[in-house]
Amino acid sequence: MSKEEIIAILRHKRHDWMNQIQLIQGYASMGKMDKLQMQLNRISQESEQERRLLNSGAYEFSVWLLTFNWNQEQYRLVYSIHENVDLPRHDQKVTAYAKRLLTLLDEFSIKDELYEGSVQVYQGINSGQFGISWEWKGTFSDPERLNRKLEEEGFIAYCEEDELSVEMKIE
Repeated sequence: MSKEEIIAILRHKRHDWMNQIQLIQGYASMGKMDKLQMQLNRISQESEQERRLLNSGAYEFSVWLLTFNWNQEQYRLVYSIHENVDLPRHDQKVTAYAKRLLTLLDEFSIKDELYEGSVQVYQGINSGQFGISWEWKGTFSDPERLNRKLEEEGFIAYCEEDELSVEMKIE
């Protein structure tokens, strides 16, 4: 990664933190302590997930996830990393699968639709296995064909009109 790319990431991160601080200041100045507490809890939870991601040792996947919302216009993604998942060993494979999934989603996305997503990385039943579960809200064109295409690529998928679930098992 170049120095310029590192600086760009730090700028985006700083911008995100400033937005969070402005929200906190706004809630505090209006005396909305319930909203202030909710925002602080949300920041705390996001920071914990970010810590887990950054400490995972999966550098390529971490950078991809951390920069996802900055690089995508049509998608917003939150993530959850469970403890003790062996990501580093499969870093490039997981990143390639994630990028491929996004490419397939792009084929079926509808212009001007915003897709809200969440991804969970969790430990599988066996110690050498883990799973990645994606949930997307938003309307995709031809959901049946999207579902077939995802399954042809090795994903476990279920697509309805405005909801898509995709599961990946990594060994």
